[in-house]
Amino acid sequence: MKSKVEKGVFVLIIMMYASVMIAKHPAEKAPNVLLIMVDDMNDWVGAFGGHPQAITPHMDALAEKSVLFSKAYCSAPLCNPSRTSMLTGYLPSTTQVFGNSEHFRELEGFENTVTLPQYFHANGYKTAASGKIFHSPRGPAKVPKPQSDPGSFEQERRGGLGATYPDQADRFQHGINFDILPPSSHLRKSFDWLGVEVPDEQTQDWQSAEYAAQFLKESHDKPFFLACGIFRPHLPWYAPQQYFDLYDVDQIELPKILATDLDDVGSIGSKIAQKELHDELVRTGNWQAAVSAYLANLSYADACVGHLLDALQASDYLDNTIVVVMGDHGWHLGEKSHWSKNTLWEESAKTPLLIYDPRQKGEAAVCERVVSLIDIYPTLVELCGLPTKSDLDGQSIAPLLKKPNLTWERPALTSKDKKMHSLRSERYRYIVYPDGFEELYDHEVDPMEWNNIASDKKNIKVLANFRKELSAQIKP
Repeated sequence: MKSKVEKGVFVLIIMMYASVMIAKHPAEKAPNVLLIMVDDMNDWVGAFGGHPQAITPHMDALAEKSVLFSKAYCSAPLCNPSRTSMLTGYLPSTTQVFGNSEHFRELEGFENTVTLPQYFHANGYKTAASGKIFHSPRGPAKVPKPQSDPGSFEQERRGGLGATYPDQADRFQHGINFDILPPSSHLRKSFDWLGVEVPDEQTQDWQSAEYAAQFLKESHDKPFFLACGIFRPHLPWYAPQQYFDLYDVDQIELPKILATDLDDVGSIGSKIAQKELHDELVRTGNWQAAVSAYLANLSYADACVGHLLDALQASDYLDNTIVVVMGDHGWHLGEKSHWSKNTLWEESAKTPLLIYDPRQKGEAAVCERVVSLIDIYPTLVELCGLPTKSDLDGQSIAPLLKKPNLTWERPALTSKDKKMHSLRSERYRYIVYPDGFEELYDHEVDPMEWNNIASDKKNIKVLANFRKELSAQIKP
């Protein structure tokens, strides 16, 4: 069996041949790609209906002419493994990248991995990026600058972590006792929110969007693959004050929760949930304020996305550019008594996905089939007519752009660790933990995943099918 290194060399040879073939054709015949990734964005975007008060007019407007995937799921509920899997086309269970400290190029067999932008470059595309696309691992990885995989993009504006921070004296003034959290919890240093009196143009996410917008104003002699990463609504929730002013904290609707929701999730699930922080937010009367802050930062992120989409609208490339807007995973705001990501439940695994293909002539549709972010790589390859890359773990969802109701029965795999996985089908969510404990939720009657029915004997066949599917999707 060939190693990933050997496969990488073979793929590069094929790509060099393919790039020569593409070069023979006029650049205008090949569609461009604009990929926009929004960090920690759950389904509260207005068009996705996750929260009734969300104000996201720009992404909503794009949804009106796109295919909206209402059941899109990440391969991992954390930044680095999610982005690594989407951009390499390999599942976390393939690369063994499950956390934020690993870098795939330092792992044996993946040193020469051909990433999504590299594949497009080898096939005749100009590649550029701004903001957070790749996650920069901490720890042993030796990546020289933030948010990059050196060599994946020809030009890149690195960095840009959200908006301007307030003065130090104004931070962490909500009366929250963080001593309730483990010393290692990242929330101790990042769980804060505040509106900052600063114009959009001076914020880092806006500047990331502006860099990409300027790229669209230039003349390009080749088709391009342009990626833009927006950091908010990632913590801390600092954003221009005008977006906080959009929401009346006292009128904010809170997520529906069940007080006994963690009673049937097992010991590992109970430990994963940040119940202590949730109880502290309730005790200090900060739950509505925190939800309002997330919504404010989401609205700010939407404005940055809108700035870039406006630039595309005014450019010469509007009619020949495929647009993909997506999150990297979801986020809990009290559901399952949890705050943050990195769980295998619906709120953390689900994220918005919009795909606009101008060749569809603005025919909007909602696709309710279950898809995964691992499918983005092969989908864009197919949509742009590039040679098929056969070693990818995902499958192209391009057929769903033409027929959103097409039969599609492949459950989406989300992994948190080597023996901690979740599968989502159209009806059920299945979770298994390292100790063998299982969860099963029937979304037809339990969309909030309040009732774990794994112990019900009526579901023996359902569980057996999920166990078989999990074995099939996780490669040795």
